[in-house]
Amino acid sequence: MARRKLIWHIGLAQAPRAVIGANLTEYGEVLDEAGVQVVATAEDARLATHEILRTHRQAGLSRHDVEGRWARVCDRVWEHKGVSVLSTPDLCAADKDQLRFALDPLIGLEVHLVVTLDSFSQQLYGGWLAELRAGGSTGWDKYVGRVLDHAVEGTRERAQAEQFWAGHELASILARWGWTFHADRLHVIAQQDVTAHWREFVALAGLSVDELPGVVPPYADPAGVAVLRKVNRQLDEPVGRATVDLLVRSDPERTALPVAPTSSLLPLVERWEETLTHAGYDVRGDLGLLAEQTAEQTLPGPRDQLGVAVDALADALVTNAGLRTRVAELEDERERLDRKRRKWKHRAQAARG
Repeated sequence: MARRKLIWHIGLAQAPRAVIGANLTEYGEVLDEAGVQVVATAEDARLATHEILRTHRQAGLSRHDVEGRWARVCDRVWEHKGVSVLSTPDLCAADKDQLRFALDPLIGLEVHLVVTLDSFSQQLYGGWLAELRAGGSTGWDKYVGRVLDHAVEGTRERAQAEQFWAGHELASILARWGWTFHADRLHVIAQQDVTAHWREFVALAGLSVDELPGVVPPYADPAGVAVLRKVNRQLDEPVGRATVDLLVRSDPERTALPVAPTSSLLPLVERWEETLTHAGYDVRGDLGLLAEQTAEQTLPGPRDQLGVAVDALADALVTNAGLRTRVAELEDERERLDRKRRKWKHRAQAARG
């Protein structure tokens, strides 16, 4: 009987480019033909993550939207007699109670946890974009300063910094997740070349990367994020008051990924290296690269923003169509129940008379 095995990518959170998830989407059929099952689409993984972390309300979702999502993912793992793969990167921030909820349905499986690390500068960029998507307005320099002060100076005044390090403090994440696992089943991939993240992940699943060249999604641009927020606001406006001016003027000075002064985090990296070595985790790459500055990366321009806006509007229209159908169904149900209520009320009055 084949051994059920799950290769589970759990983070780090808020990656500026979802490399593992993008490749699972790209190569889902190829992996299936090779006997490796992708147990959740990107949307299923997102909803399951919100269910486990109980963050559905912050994401504008109802309990009904997320309830049972994780159980269905786990059922797919159990149904497949072989290797399954999954990516839920934001889930690494889970606390102990949330971890218990996530891990209990997987008892008896061979589970391997995978953490992929970008440079600190890129981690900060991903965290900052997540803040903007959530409606924040903190500038890049101020956001970076708060996060670094939290790690270097021990400043504990900002929720932004607390939230960032909950999903990026490597030693704490591995300690929370790893206490029930053999050390050799926790894999840390620390490479500046993000295609190496995919290569190592595929290797853990027992496949050759030759037929699965890594797909690297583009960076998001802060102006592009502003486009998405603007589209979301437009959906709440009456048609007559909505504007077609969706493009946001980019900062002409900012055409490349901003770089954070992360050399002050080198002592933190050294502590992590010592902790991981002592624990015996499977580290692939060099943690020392985290605090190094990466090569300059170009951000998207207005044409890319327009594509983002079109995609966002298309998704929003599909969602709205579904909501309208649901509202119509609920109105019909309400009307049926109201007729039933009046009928029983009339019978009760007749019985008393």
